[in-house]
Amino acid sequence: MSTHVGVADTEEQAALVEAVERALERHWGAEHRHKQVGDPAAVSERPVWTELAQLGVAGLPVPEEAGGSGGRWAELAVALEVVGGAVAPVPSIGVAGALGALEVADTPAAARLRAALAEGSSIAAVAWTEAGTGEEAFTATGPAEARVSGRADLLLSPEADALLLLATGPDGPVLVQVDPAAAERRAGLDPTRPTGTLALTHAPATVLARGEVAVAAAGRGRAAAATALAAELVGLVGHCLEGAVDYAATREQFSRPIGSFQAVKHRCADILASLELSRAAARHAAALLDEGTAVDPGALEEAVALALLRTRSAAHEASHGYIQVLGGIGFTWEHEAHLYLRRSGASAPLFGGPQAQLARLDPAAARAAVAPAHTGPAAELDSAVRELLPAHRATWGVDDSFTARLDWQRTLHGAGWIAPQWPTGFGGRGVGIVDQVACDGVLAAHRAPALAGVLGVNNVAPTLMHYGTPEQQAHLAAIQAGTEVWCQGFSEPGSGSDLASLRTRAVVEENGDFVVSGQKVWTSEGMEADHCLLLVRTDPEAPPHRGISALLMPLDLPGITRRPITQITGEGGFAELFFDDVRVPRSALLGPLHKGWTVTMTTLAFERSGVIMMAGRLEQDVLDVVETLEGRDLDPATRTDLAERLAECRLVGLLGRRALGRIAAGGTPGPEHSVIKLAWSLASQHVAETHLAALGADAVADPSAAAARHAYLLSRASTIAGGTTEIMRNILAERVLGMPR
Repeated sequence: MSTHVGVADTEEQAALVEAVERALERHWGAEHRHKQVGDPAAVSERPVWTELAQLGVAGLPVPEEAGGSGGRWAELAVALEVVGGAVAPVPSIGVAGALGALEVADTPAAARLRAALAEGSSIAAVAWTEAGTGEEAFTATGPAEARVSGRADLLLSPEADALLLLATGPDGPVLVQVDPAAAERRAGLDPTRPTGTLALTHAPATVLARGEVAVAAAGRGRAAAATALAAELVGLVGHCLEGAVDYAATREQFSRPIGSFQAVKHRCADILASLELSRAAARHAAALLDEGTAVDPGALEEAVALALLRTRSAAHEASHGYIQVLGGIGFTWEHEAHLYLRRSGASAPLFGGPQAQLARLDPAAARAAVAPAHTGPAAELDSAVRELLPAHRATWGVDDSFTARLDWQRTLHGAGWIAPQWPTGFGGRGVGIVDQVACDGVLAAHRAPALAGVLGVNNVAPTLMHYGTPEQQAHLAAIQAGTEVWCQGFSEPGSGSDLASLRTRAVVEENGDFVVSGQKVWTSEGMEADHCLLLVRTDPEAPPHRGISALLMPLDLPGITRRPITQITGEGGFAELFFDDVRVPRSALLGPLHKGWTVTMTTLAFERSGVIMMAGRLEQDVLDVVETLEGRDLDPATRTDLAERLAECRLVGLLGRRALGRIAAGGTPGPEHSVIKLAWSLASQHVAETHLAALGADAVADPSAAAARHAYLLSRASTIAGGTTEIMRNILAERVLGMPR
């Protein structure tokens, strides 16, 4: 079974993926496929679709009482990933588009067609895959027995039994079904996806819906068809990634597998990131379709636009990258790679190009945002923040200093909201990760200050709960109250991303106490903190990951020197810590001796769960930028840039929600969790750069742009802190994709 194509979220989906893979192996195997594409005119979508229909794929989103399989659009999306991974010829876009429209059209004729499509006895095409092919392209005459005239220059599935189109009738728009038998097939870029043209002149048609219902049906049909395309492209990206990684593992140059070269690793890691972002977008669109006809049409339209933007870009990147990794062999007819390049290129203009999708996502012209309906703990926190934040702002204004943030932390603590995710036995509310992220979303939506002691609350405290003795856990109340501020002593001058190479020594004396010597650097809140979770090497003879211990160290001990590090913003925030024979009692040891790496991994695990929360805040950052630009005459290029930032940040948020969903379901996050940090780092930087560019000349020195200048400078840390993007790409390539070191 493929690892990156048709990723299942449930056991039922896993069984579906396996069944679809077996069917494709029987009826669209590599040898059969190669023979078929040699004669594109002979390629038919019926054989493979008939086999898939027997598995129930054709009727997955149709209820059993309507003749379907009783599944969801989510299951169809998963199945179509597998189909896209094999570039199999199927009429999935047309059938999905028709089924989407027929969910709205409530006539006997619509019900009959829906049942026929669900059982696979008929296939359908839709006339809205070509940009601009709306009701203006076709006209209908006759109040009852309609006749339609018009032309479709790009028709998918020209061998379909039925064509659905929206036409302008005497009394308004009508959704009709016509016989596309007159369609003329023509050779195209993609031999695995038949296309044609169709000209209709007073062709008899069956009316399926009229007026607003017809328009709504066509809109939902377009969304369903586009979601089907997006799902197929996710499968295409996954297959190209697997093909490139497999080839890179065996192809040798300079006596090494080419997969060990960093340039190849990073290319594959970027494709993996694009794949996971694409899957999150396509699955989100499918999930909105599953909400039924009551879903907000605007939200569905935006979700589809986002899915098309991301999946088509990813397909371009992956299909080109596949051939690039293959080298000369990828430029041969015999190799499969060109089929994926062709499918990617032929999919690019469907449903409108990138500019059309970005126009739907333009945050400067966005429809009014609907405030989220908070429930449970998030609703309680929302009420508390509405009451507490105005008083804080009245005192501190926009001051974001450590002192101001610490005051806000203590205010939240006084209201019982400083650490709702902590277990109740340690003073928290015991909320799960879903509610924790929802609570964080409340704080982000209110633009509440960040916590001053965030490392203590989110990183150190959970580690104390897991490894600490009762005496050590006594620190928790002070961390929560903000009377103790903790930092992490991890990075060193020679140990950044390579944390296991740290050299700060702790000699264990005969009485069990420690004498610490060494240096830490880039210590966040190192000047403000009064305690440090310090990693030291206690066994210099052991392998790098084994001879490390974790110590809980007060920072007022003799022998400790702290020096501030001034950032490029001109501010502090970091510190160097020097330890000159600092004596620490044995009781400061957190966890077993020499097992500090295990303790550290627990700490970093909590840090990375925080990345999910950061991902959810990114879109709010874009909206904040748009708010600051209100009243400015933004040129089209700037609006496009803002739409791209909204798309990029919303994708990261969707990826975070996908990882969150897996955790909430009791599973472990998949590759999407590893991608979040990389995607977040790049997106946050892009937001700051776009904001500065949008301000034009004011960005240079105008007082109104001070915050934008600060954010621009600060954003440079995003791709460095917590692991550089280069290291993150190496991790993705080696640990997720299994590429050679």
